[in-house]
Amino acid sequence: MVSRLVPLASLVLLLPLGGCYYLTSTGFGSAPKPLPDPYTLMHFEAISLMGTHKSIVDHIYGWITDKDCSSPRAERGEAYCRDWVGKPPPPPQIYCYSTLARPTCYAQPYNEGNDRLIGFVPPTTPIR
Repeated sequence: MVSRLVPLASLVLLLPLGGCYYLTSTGFGSAPKPLPDPYTLMHFEAISLMGTHKSIVDHIYGWITDKDCSSPRAERGEAYCRDWVGKPPPPPQIYCYSTLARPTCYAQPYNEGNDRLIGFVPPTTPIR
């Protein structure tokens, strides 16, 4: 059983090293480094433009300046970089009191002696 595992283990251990060296006429030598494929960068650029409407340079420049930068937006005549759109302000607090017909709601507590508070909607807290 062990004799069958030794060739398999040596193959598994030597397989990752197969790309590190190659046999030359003088012996083992290091493999030449392949040049970067320019089409790979073009594919990443196309995927970025299709998915986010920004180029890779736009993402990097926006990350550095902490703004929302976009080349396609600049080509349409708008600003290249703009501040990030913030979240809308939270809704105001609402205090509802029972009346004869429908409940009456106010933005501040209504402090009368015989009014009964039937509902209170606190403002939402932002999640960070």
